Amino acid sequence: MRRHRGAREGRVLRQPPARLRPPGDDGASLLVSLSVRRERNGAFTITLDRESAEVLRDLPLKLRAVLSRTDVRDKVVSRLFPKAHDDPKLDAEYRKLLGDELLQRKLESVRVFEESLEREPAAWQQAGRKVKLSVPSGELESWLGFVNDMRLVLGTELDITQDGWEEDFDPNHPQADDFVLLHYLGWLQESLLRAMAGG
Repeated sequence: MRRHRGAREGRVLRQPPARLRPPGDDGASLLVSLSVRRERNGAFTITLDRESAEVLRDLPLKLRAVLSRTDVRDKVVSRLFPKAHDDPKLDAEYRKLLGDELLQRKLESVRVFEESLEREPAAWQQAGRKVKLSVPSGELESWLGFVNDMRLVLGTELDITQDGWEEDFDPNHPQADDFVLLHYLGWLQESLLRAMAGG
């Protein structure tokens, strides 16, 4: 999955999650893996395959760029900051009063997510296919907020309006990489929620 990093080279998730693999592919070379485990000290250990972890490192840059947009007519912006009122005047007043607060909360989630990824340089320097991160329990809500916002961005950009899109996934689609990333983020979100619930 090719991701854009601005001035830096993009990353690719070379193997999509199993449910998004092309028909007839037995998945023998599947590299994508993910686990979230609660430790006795309350922190969470998140283990990612290296390629997926590198893709996640790219995402704060993308989400910050989206959050910097101000035109509420932009469909991605309106998805992240939905209308509170049908009346344009009331909605404008709401955005004036609370819009900046909501924006700051979203930016804080981006910051925490990014710092969680970069806190332990040794985790990225170790050889091997996996990256293991220790995330304090107090940061998991920010992870969930970040992942949810990224899924909203991708889903809107891909014009996904209903569940079940995975069944019609076309690996040759021009935006196949983004479909795979959306699926992966859903998997990550589900894993985080399950770990928080003690599952």
